[in-house]
Amino acid sequence: MKETVFVSAARTPIGKYMGSLKSVRIQDLAAHTMKAAVERAGIDSGALDMCIYSQSIQSSLPANVGRHAWTLAGLSEDPAGFTLNALCAGALQTIISGFNKIVGEEYKGMLVGGVESYSMAQYYIFHPRYEMGPHSMCFHDQKIEVETNAQPQGRYGELTASVLADIIADNYGFTRKDLDTYTIQDHEKALHPVDRKSECSFMDPYIIKMKKKEVSINYDQFPGKLTVEELMALPTLNEGGTATVANIAPWADAAASLIMLSAERAQELGCKPLVKMCGFGIAAGNPTLLERTSIKSIDKALAACGLSRGNIDFYNIHTPSAAYALAVREMLGEAEKEKINSDGGTLTFGLSGAAVGAILMIDMIVKLNRTGNRYGLVNVGALGGQSLSVIIENYN
Repeated sequence: MKETVFVSAARTPIGKYMGSLKSVRIQDLAAHTMKAAVERAGIDSGALDMCIYSQSIQSSLPANVGRHAWTLAGLSEDPAGFTLNALCAGALQTIISGFNKIVGEEYKGMLVGGVESYSMAQYYIFHPRYEMGPHSMCFHDQKIEVETNAQPQGRYGELTASVLADIIADNYGFTRKDLDTYTIQDHEKALHPVDRKSECSFMDPYIIKMKKKEVSINYDQFPGKLTVEELMALPTLNEGGTATVANIAPWADAAASLIMLSAERAQELGCKPLVKMCGFGIAAGNPTLLERTSIKSIDKALAACGLSRGNIDFYNIHTPSAAYALAVREMLGEAEKEKINSDGGTLTFGLSGAAVGAILMIDMIVKLNRTGNRYGLVNVGALGGQSLSVIIENYN
């Protein structure tokens, strides 16, 4: 089997909803990281065969941001590009798709990743082209409907992130204090100065214009220090539930890109591998039991790579809520507890939609290179009942 390696990566800062990146189009965010990843790899963009990108909300005009952003970045016109949608698992799906194409010897070099802007997500109305009347003048919010329509409402109900969090908390008996205490712990990990500084080595500041001045956005936007008392004082989002605006992941804006090559192609181009991809696991199931599907995905990836949970040094797991995070941690077992999201997770730095898997992968690459540990696993469970996992191995 062809060995597949990552040789470069780049991401934007993570902007909170209606925050530092609120006015930036998704094609500009994506193009910024695509260009930076190619430059960091030190290769001609024409040496790549394909760009596979992901977006879950079409918040700007280019439907195929994978191609549009690539050419917007001024890169070679020769490589083709397409955009896929697997909701929050989108970036991991681009990585898996790139891996399969390289292993199958269809291509030798890929740029993969994802982008999302919740701040630029549009409102829309139904069928004004055919019939205009009071019934079609209701504005629909894509940010909400991408959640509620991720699965058939007639079969599973109106399943938002907060509703799912309440279901999980109820199933496992998690109290409000359990959830808010975990949230505080995740924030404390994310604020660790060494960890954040290390990950920033792959962050490319974004320049925006504010009142005729250029401002460099060079930091991730997320809350500072919090207390359990502050969180416990917040109202719940659903009557009788435990989910609040603090213990579910906040919306965020970001883009992230990675370059994958076959080991032979990396040698030809003079690129130093950062890590190699060992394999992946994809699982699906009942959308209301997403945490169980994620465990299935993790175990599938381990089996595909001939590994056990004990072999994994770090887990980067997308945490759409504290309830989900606690449930996954409980099912993985006590021995794995301290390996999960050691730099904090999406519960703190935000849910950047289709970009989240690429951001978690970049963090994992940095973590393995920083510590010298061997194996890292990245997992993203998405509304709709699917979960994807990717295992990488340190090349150093």
